[in-house]
Amino acid sequence: MNAAPQYRQLLRLGRDEFLAAAAPAALVRYRADLDDRAAASGASTLTLDDDDPGDYASIDETLPHGKILPDQVDLEVYPLTKKPGASFPDRITIGRTSNNDVVIADSSVSRLHAYVRRDGARWVVADGGSKNGSWLAGATLEARRETPLPSRSILRLGDVDLTFYVASDLYGALGGT
Repeated sequence: MNAAPQYRQLLRLGRDEFLAAAAPAALVRYRADLDDRAAASGASTLTLDDDDPGDYASIDETLPHGKILPDQVDLEVYPLTKKPGASFPDRITIGRTSNNDVVIADSSVSRLHAYVRRDGARWVVADGGSKNGSWLAGATLEARRETPLPSRSILRLGDVDLTFYVASDLYGALGGT
């Protein structure tokens, strides 16, 4: 479920309220409204390396940190929380089917693609044996081998790029001051 509207509302309430109500961490996918050129090329995710919106590349990338979101950018926020009664009580599962805690509706994402969990004060991620693979900061994740997941790192699941944020970093990334 995309929780972006809820997170935008929380942002208006201020930092303390945001941190009290938000999930402890989230995955964020930055996307753009497609113009005719991008639609023709099949692009669906925005790269913001240039200042001119007409120069956006058509490959999947996430928004660079610290930039203000332009009006044409849409984002999807996936809070990292367990669904009530879900399997694997110690893990937050990510996949394309509804029985996962985080559902990413993309054909390149496996039914159970990966999982994250808190390990003390840090977060870890592992590929769940997916067909199309997982990468963290460009490095391939081995199936079922947990790897530390630092805040603001880019996690790629199949063809989908997501940025992992702990709640305090997400507040800043969404424009909170």
